[in-house]
Amino acid sequence: MTAQRLADGRIEVAVQPSSPGAACGERLLPRRRFLPADAEAGRWLVTAPLRIDDVVLRVAARHLAGGATEVAMQLRSTGDGTWGPRLLPRRRFVPAALEADRWLSSSPVNALVPTYNSVLERAQLVTLYGYPNTPPMGILGRGSPEQVADQAAEFAAAYDRLNGDRDVIPAFHLITGVAQAHPTADGTWISRMPPELISEYVELARERGMHVFLDEQIGWSDPLTEVKKLEPFLREPFVHVAIDPEFATKRLERRPGLAIGGVTGAEINEVQRYLASIVATEGIPPKILMVHQFTPWMVTDRADIVDLFEVDLSIDMDGFGGIGIKLQHYDLFAVPEPSERPAIKVFLRYDTPVLTPEQIQALEPRPDIIVYQ
Repeated sequence: MTAQRLADGRIEVAVQPSSPGAACGERLLPRRRFLPADAEAGRWLVTAPLRIDDVVLRVAARHLAGGATEVAMQLRSTGDGTWGPRLLPRRRFVPAALEADRWLSSSPVNALVPTYNSVLERAQLVTLYGYPNTPPMGILGRGSPEQVADQAAEFAAAYDRLNGDRDVIPAFHLITGVAQAHPTADGTWISRMPPELISEYVELARERGMHVFLDEQIGWSDPLTEVKKLEPFLREPFVHVAIDPEFATKRLERRPGLAIGGVTGAEINEVQRYLASIVATEGIPPKILMVHQFTPWMVTDRADIVDLFEVDLSIDMDGFGGIGIKLQHYDLFAVPEPSERPAIKVFLRYDTPVLTPEQIQALEPRPDIIVYQ
């Protein structure tokens, strides 16, 4: 894909086909190919379709809040004619300060290779968990966003060396809803991370090719209500959700932290259906919904949890301690249905000893997501 910023602020997009070993051909200009200068930030607009040999495609583009413009490609299914998820090349941004009438090219997009539905079909995710500038809550709080991104890349590289052809992608894991020891004005016992702070990590993840998990501790609220507050971020294809039943204690009439709470299968289904609606509306790959669990009552009615194509449900074995009990609980909670993508959390300060990447990659099944706290 190529794009240029015009003197009047509009963005013009085009497609340049190429074949292996050959240079790009001339630009193909769709009939509808201009993104207005005043288009709403964050809203994707699409070109008219283009046919190149047997492939029908279109370019999607949107302005970002910081002034840059993002481009993506969508392919039309040869079966039912529906449009697939947006394909996001690594180099896909038109800078806000780009001089007028200068064409920039994205990284190549291979339109002939079937696309992956879920990122987890091609990659493991390694996440660093915590709250910014709060080291006791996890490793994410021990450095600036850039420092944490660098460290996440180092953790991911350790797994990538053991992972054969499968990729490993680093991720931020932000506790966006933090359970409190004292009542809050709205009665939820939850303190919510400011959106501008979330945005800082989301934008850096976009720049670095990372993913992001937004983790909700629920308190005396409910999972769907808290997840809905994150919708502007969940429209991004690389942003996912985690919920932590440990702190969902309203049914127990105890404040968070005094008892281990839980959520029901029905509550998980509500969140799944909501995420599925975002996936369908935005035309993006499936979302990951992670649910932390280390006791049976943290997730009740597991048999009632539905399987939705648009959502990868990942149960994360969340307890700390010795290797034996961690692996026993991994097999008990993270591996069986309804978990589709097993995950395991590593506590760098509290596990005795800390599982190594070699030990984790030797697990059967191998976890799709590894969380470091």
